[in-house]
Amino acid sequence: MENTVKKPKKLDRRQIRTKRRIREALMALVMEKPVEKITIKELAERADIDRKTFYLHYGSIGEVLAEMQQELLGKLETVISGYDLFQPDFDALALFREINAIILESSDFYRRMLVMDRYRFFYEKLKECMKNSLLTTYADTLGATAVSRVKLDLYLEYVTTGIMALYVLWLQHQEFDLDEVAQAASEISYGGARMVLESIARSGQAPAAEE
Repeated sequence: MENTVKKPKKLDRRQIRTKRRIREALMALVMEKPVEKITIKELAERADIDRKTFYLHYGSIGEVLAEMQQELLGKLETVISGYDLFQPDFDALALFREINAIILESSDFYRRMLVMDRYRFFYEKLKECMKNSLLTTYADTLGATAVSRVKLDLYLEYVTTGIMALYVLWLQHQEFDLDEVAQAASEISYGGARMVLESIARSGQAPAAEE
C-alpha cells in the first residue's frame, strides 16, 4: 500500500529571502517609528515587495514581530539548555558570552524593543523565557519537591530580573564593553546559584532515619 503521509512543505530559497527582507525592513522601520504606526504598505515598500507578496508570508505586522521574538527565544533556550550548572566543567562566562553573541546580531533592534516602555511585553516575554528554561532544567535535575520548587522559582525570578537589568543598562548606554556584562552576570549569578541550588537539593532529600 502506498504511503500517503505528506511531509511538511519546506520553504524554498526565494521564500526564505523574501521573509528575511520583510524582517530586515521591519527592524529598520522600528528604528524610525513605533510598530503600531508602521503600515503594511510602507513595510512592503521598504522590503521591495508588493502587498500581495507580504500576505503570502504573513497576515499582519504583528505576525512578523511574533516570529522574530520566537526566533530570539528559541536561540536563548538552545544556549541555556546546552549548559549544566552541576557539571564540573560548567563555564558561566561562556554561557553569557553566547548570549552576548545573540544580542550583537541585532543590538539596535533589541535596544528599541527592550528599553522603550511601549515594548514592555517584549522584555517580559524574554525574561519569562529565560526563567522558565532555567526552572525546567534545574527542577528536573534536582527532583525538586513542591516546597523547593517555590524556592527555586523565587530565586530564578531574582536572578533573571538582575541579568535582564544588566543587559538593558548596556543597551541604554553602551558606556562599557558587552563582555563586562557577561563577566558581571557570570560572577554575580554563578556563585549564588550554586549555593542556593545545592541548598534546594539538600532540602528535597528525605531525612536520615534515626537509630
